[in-house]
Amino acid sequence: MIEEVSLKKLLYYYPWIFLGIVISFILIFSAYQIFYPIFIPEPGKTIYIPPKTNLKIIADNLEKEGIVRSSFFLRFYLALTNQNTKVKAGHYTFYGNLNTIKVAEILVKGGRGIIITFPEGLTMVEIEDILKKNGLNVEFKKYRLKDFPETELLKYFPAEANLEGFLAPDTYEFFKEESEREIILKFLNNFENKFLGEFLKYPGVNFYEKLILASILEKEGKYYEDMKIIAGILENRLKIEKKLEVDATIAYSRCQKYPCDWKVTSKDLKIDSPYNTYLNKGYPPTPISNPGLNAIKAALEPIKTDYLYYLTTDDGKAIFAKTLKEHQQNIKKYLKK
Repeated sequence: MIEEVSLKKLLYYYPWIFLGIVISFILIFSAYQIFYPIFIPEPGKTIYIPPKTNLKIIADNLEKEGIVRSSFFLRFYLALTNQNTKVKAGHYTFYGNLNTIKVAEILVKGGRGIIITFPEGLTMVEIEDILKKNGLNVEFKKYRLKDFPETELLKYFPAEANLEGFLAPDTYEFFKEESEREIILKFLNNFENKFLGEFLKYPGVNFYEKLILASILEKEGKYYEDMKIIAGILENRLKIEKKLEVDATIAYSRCQKYPCDWKVTSKDLKIDSPYNTYLNKGYPPTPISNPGLNAIKAALEPIKTDYLYYLTTDDGKAIFAKTLKEHQQNIKKYLKK
């Protein structure tokens, strides 16, 4: 009788005991998959995640490479923490003790694409050449500002303007899967964010002319205060209908690849080009470089002086003159050895 009661109790509790064992096993197994780290020795394992890659493909690849134990548990953890749509594209290098939580954290933080820094003063051709050397083929010259109605720039600059001057100097991250338009929009959006506000402080000026002036200042001046004085000189020359006579505009017309040669000889002064400001009055038809913030601010805030001439010494210091005679004396003193 006692044995019969014990058997009934056992049969009653058995499913619950079994369920408890199964649940415990699942919890322990899950904890092991999620929390227990995998050690990856340096230099580590590098993978590349293209933009818009499906999460399952990413997780399966990480499992295949031995970076996580389970594709399922990585996706489960990301979904559980509401991060399954936050995984970013890029190059990743995994090393050290990494559990699923740490790998998820790295994926959400983001990897690295192709990082390129473009300093102030590069031309459209130079930027295009640098991109090409990094495996990114972009033809800036076939586009006009009007091809990018997504930006605010069309409200303030000519629709037919080419992209010279609008490719904001900065450090950018690109991906090989990005289209030409996506790459160009990164430059234009950055210009809008960094520089448009400076132009809007001066609503009475011609923004495009000021951008052209800034592009000249970027090549002709090294120091911010000098740039502002040079800006005033060039505007003085325009007012009296005197040719600008800027060497950098001539050099620009010869620019074919990175790096451009900005040296100008006396022979170059006779080049038949709309960018030859020794032969043509007024500004060149487009910017001649992609200027940075100092050059743009200097163009918008020129210092008014009586100077009409300037030269730049080997160390980048600008020397100013009011008359041609004084300018020629400066040339003998500072440039001719």
